[in-house]
Amino acid sequence: MEALKQWLIPYIISNLVFGLCIPVAIKKPMWARLFLAGFFLWAAYFNTSTAINEPSIYLDYARLNTLPWYRNFINGYFSQHITAFVCTIAVGQLLIGAGLMLNKTFTKLACTGGIIFGLAIAPLGVGSAFPATVSMAIAFYILLKNYQHDFIWKWKQYKAKPLSIIIHNNHH
Repeated sequence: MEALKQWLIPYIISNLVFGLCIPVAIKKPMWARLFLAGFFLWAAYFNTSTAINEPSIYLDYARLNTLPWYRNFINGYFSQHITAFVCTIAVGQLLIGAGLMLNKTFTKLACTGGIIFGLAIAPLGVGSAFPATVSMAIAFYILLKNYQHDFIWKWKQYKAKPLSIIIHNNHH
């Protein structure tokens, strides 16, 4: 609870923004792709530079997460190899961001990676702005299952789908 008080404003903003990703992925998929690509590219840069310059910051996640085994891992093996772990995660973030700008298989792989990433960091609790990462994973799922993606600069590739079609298509 103390962590939530400390991070309340960013927590609320993150949950609003990623909560909005769900309806945006349905109504304006290009905007969702652009936002998520930009976010993941920024996260790759931020995490790489932070892991190199101030790696101990990542130890704060031990006190912010909800699962004891996650906390033990962060305080244990992770704490001895922070830069390597975080830079590896940043490469994944870079690939997700870049994949969202490309087409077909690359975008689908990026969406799959985004789903896995969002769910994997959810146990960090306040540190990942949970449930924002679950909302992000849902937005990636909507993009993955409901659209044929072309390169991101082809603006007119999407036709909005009504929610009933999206829900109906996912049941088959």
